[in-house]
Amino acid sequence: MSVVGDTGQRILGAKKAIRFVGRHASKWPRFMRTSEVWLSSGWIHLHFHLRVLSAGKAYLPKAQHYRPKNGLRPARVFGKLSSLNGTDDIGILEQRFSIAVVASHTADMPSYTIIYLTDSEYRRLFMESERTLDMPSRGGLTAVAVFLKVLLSILPIWERKWVETLNEVDNLVGVEIDDLFDPKRDGATMMFDSTFERSQLYFKALQTLRIFSEWIQESQRELQQLKRDFDMNVQVGATRRGSVSSNHSATASNDFSKEIDEEWEKLLAVHNSSSSKLLDRIGKKEDEIKSFRDGLFSATSVREASKATLMNQYILVFTFVTIFYLPLNYVSSLFSMDLFSYDNTQRSQLSFFISTILIAFVTWAVSAVVLWLVHDDDRLLRFKLVLDSFRWKTTKRQRRREPKDERLNPTSQSV
Repeated sequence: MSVVGDTGQRILGAKKAIRFVGRHASKWPRFMRTSEVWLSSGWIHLHFHLRVLSAGKAYLPKAQHYRPKNGLRPARVFGKLSSLNGTDDIGILEQRFSIAVVASHTADMPSYTIIYLTDSEYRRLFMESERTLDMPSRGGLTAVAVFLKVLLSILPIWERKWVETLNEVDNLVGVEIDDLFDPKRDGATMMFDSTFERSQLYFKALQTLRIFSEWIQESQRELQQLKRDFDMNVQVGATRRGSVSSNHSATASNDFSKEIDEEWEKLLAVHNSSSSKLLDRIGKKEDEIKSFRDGLFSATSVREASKATLMNQYILVFTFVTIFYLPLNYVSSLFSMDLFSYDNTQRSQLSFFISTILIAFVTWAVSAVVLWLVHDDDRLLRFKLVLDSFRWKTTKRQRRREPKDERLNPTSQSV
């Protein structure tokens, strides 16, 4: 992007070119401004960048990456979404589309240079976008018109890349109708997750879709900001120059400005339409994955509850066995102490048998009554009401007796 003119203009042009290439190659922090409009005394620079996350087996990170010794080595986000079976993994790779124009804006037929950089496989721009290669002529704003034309040709490719990525996510996290109605599949793999692999997949997919939405909304924000900066710097300057020129030139300049405004509105409309369709699809996919996750959590909770119920039944059986042998153990421990010493062995055995039978009968009877009460909630509630009523009557009787005791006490009477 060479700039013809004095040395200062060339230095500024070189700085802007380095800034453009640096934006294309460097890593972007969150909410970073990437679009730029710069206007000098004789030259105009327009920079715009788009990025997309491409997904597929072709983008799986390899053990050894080829690193060129020379040339541009862009920093890109990459990763992997692992499938449940381990064979349908897909790679995630960031790709960018960058376009810049530098042009003179003082002549009626300005000279300009268009730069288009991309690390995607769509490098033949007008052939891939299926748009004609007719370059418009807009007088002093011809370079801007060409810039908008090229950018309008990039948007279909950008949208196509996002659609391909969302298709890969659908294949990775999705349910077909055969999975639901196939009699050979009972749906247990979708309902239960003992290893938490499916839960982890749903979490990663939701966060990946959230990043998709942020990047698409970022492109909307940057394109709108580029339009505002252009109106503030370029259109105002073109209108001011047209007002001091001849009537014919001013009329032509105003007509070109209106046509450029129409091109901007067309570009914004196309981008908003593409973004709306993509965001709507992403939102539906997020709802679908959330329904999978909620169903998984509900089924897992029911399964854990059933396991807890089965464990309670085992504990109940163990308790019955313990209660059955508890009286015998208690009496044996009691008679093994030195508190009971019988000279007559027959008498000692008779006492042991009678104590064992009585304690066992009392223990089993109390356990049966408690089990009978606990088994029915209504029965337990009525028992609590009867018990509370008995406590209330007992307390009331004690309160009635207290004044009589105080009258009989001379100390209380003197007080």
